[in-house]
This record gives sequence, C-alpha cells and structure tokens, in this order.
Amino acid sequence: MKCFVTGAAGFIGSNLVDRLLAEGHEVVGYDNFSTGQAEFLEAARRSPCFRLVEGDLLDRAALARAVAGCEQVFHLAANADVRFGTLHPLRDLEQNTIGTAHVLEAMRASGVPGIAFASTG
Repeated sequence: MKCFVTGAAGFIGSNLVDRLLAEGHEVVGYDNFSTGQAEFLEAARRSPCFRLVEGDLLDRAALARAVAGCEQVFHLAANADVRFGTLHPLRDLEQNTIGTAHVLEAMRASGVPGIAFASTG
C-alpha cells in the first residue's frame, strides 16, 4: 500500500513512517519542519520506499501533487502548541482546521479512500 503521512518529521509521525516501511509499505512523508526534526527521518531516508516532501498543508497545489497515487492518509500534522492558542488563534485555525480541510480535499480529488486522523488541538 502507498501511504501518505502528514507531520512525518514529528516524533509520532516519524515512528509511524518507520513502522509502515518495516511492514513493506511505500511511504510519502509530508512536513513543513515547523516543529518536526530531519534527524527523526534518517532511517526512513535510507529506504527506497520512502519519499519526503517538504511542504505546508496550506499549499494546496503541492499537497495535491504529493497525495496523488496514495491509498491511505495518516494525518498527524497540526499546530500542537495549544498553550499559545489564545495569542495566535489564526495559526491554530490555519494549521489545524484549514490544513485538515486541504488534506481532505486533496484526498477527494485524488480518490484516496482512507484516512487515519489524530488531533492534538
């Protein structure tokens, strides 16, 4: 199965990427590195079954290109720092709500049938 993982460079996302690769899946990781760390993906980058796309969920065109051909989405990307939500409510809206809407629209347009969605915010 070809899987798409948003927030792939985060702690949870990178562990999921490693697990999916270990199970024999092809994985496209997507991250804007606002909080994710490149070193979390060192092992995955050595796999020929892994492709990393550095991009933001607000970039609908890049997101649509990256999702194309995938069969399952694992949506882990979000602005998880809820402590400052009242100071920066637009950031939460954009990264969590609008970003998720963009993921869902990219899935719909590409015909991706499944999503596993984890939300922290």
